[in-house]
Amino acid sequence: MKKRITPVTIHYMIITGGFWMAFCVVTAYAAVFLHGAGYDDQELGIILALGNVGGAALSPVLGAWIDRNRKIRHAAVINVLLGIQILLLIALRMKPERGLLCSACYVLYLAFVMPVNALNLDLCVRLEHAKAPLNFGLARSMGSFSFVILSTLLGILTERLGFRMLPFAGMAVIALQFAGNRLVDRDLREAEQSLPESSAMSQEKSSSLTVFVRENKAFCLMLFGTIIIFIAHNTDGNFLINLVENLGGGPAIMGYLAAFTAIVEVPVMMFSDRLPKKWSRVQYIRLAFVFFVLKTLAYALAPSIPLLFASRLLQAPSYALYTVLIVGYADETVNRKDSAKAQSLAFSMTTIGSVLASLIGGNMFKTAGVQPTMLTAAAFAAAGAAIAISATFWKAKAAGREKGKETA
Repeated sequence: MKKRITPVTIHYMIITGGFWMAFCVVTAYAAVFLHGAGYDDQELGIILALGNVGGAALSPVLGAWIDRNRKIRHAAVINVLLGIQILLLIALRMKPERGLLCSACYVLYLAFVMPVNALNLDLCVRLEHAKAPLNFGLARSMGSFSFVILSTLLGILTERLGFRMLPFAGMAVIALQFAGNRLVDRDLREAEQSLPESSAMSQEKSSSLTVFVRENKAFCLMLFGTIIIFIAHNTDGNFLINLVENLGGGPAIMGYLAAFTAIVEVPVMMFSDRLPKKWSRVQYIRLAFVFFVLKTLAYALAPSIPLLFASRLLQAPSYALYTVLIVGYADETVNRKDSAKAQSLAFSMTTIGSVLASLIGGNMFKTAGVQPTMLTAAAFAAAGAAIAISATFWKAKAAGREKGKETA
């Protein structure tokens, strides 16, 4: 990855920032919107679960489709997803009341937001294979920084103007994504045209999802572990307002806390290419899994708003480190013919974690309370980390055996 800030990096910043602002609207402020519309925590959990299921199912399907049909432009698929989001936001603005229409629209809104990130990640891989000068870590840090800005603004605006303004925020973010998507597609076309061998990638036949799992058992086992880790991660993220209100805060404090959590991610993402080289990418990912456990435990035990803010510093060596490295890890672990599937599955597993967090958390917050729910989440994080870390060693051992066969 190139260290300088190139036009390609700036354009990728726009789509990354746009997605994470959309993510802020649809997930971080889901509780604010749906509570305002008359839903309780359990209903909120069900809606988030269904939306995430839709997104988790749609992402690998679109990834596999693009792997099989390399002439299809990512930009065309993303623009369709964005267009559907606009229609759903219009419906939510017109009828922001508890009922079948509002529930269905919010589920679909979430389901059509999520695949955009998986496609953006595969775009990153395609750009790098085409030798485009992209600094992914720097561009991804802009996603967190954009989340910070919007989360802070929405916290203030929703307290002053009410939850009904949130669909307008979603539409503004979509306009930004349309613009960035066009620029990045142009960059990819230019990079591919200047690289004659770039067509070789499209000549190798992509695997079906079933064959992909069979060919990449260790990678898929690691992804299974991340599902369990992200149950813990999203128990906090999907119900952040509950943690804040339990300690005496409100929507504005939640907005500041979400913004602070995102801002601590920025240095790790921005300078990821300068991590000490004595550790490999997979070793840093293992470290991130350990910090997911420590982070969730700290959230559970924080006795006040200031200490809850302090505990968010652990977001940097956990989520930020994992997010910025998993794209490259998937690319180096999985055959290039299946790159879109690998990226979409990596993101979908975190989404499935969000689904389960919504189902489990929505019920537990209502019946058991905040701290017991978060301590349970910490236990999930520990179990998931154990599985994911074990899978990375399994892959390393398998690679070692293959190398031994070649030299025998």
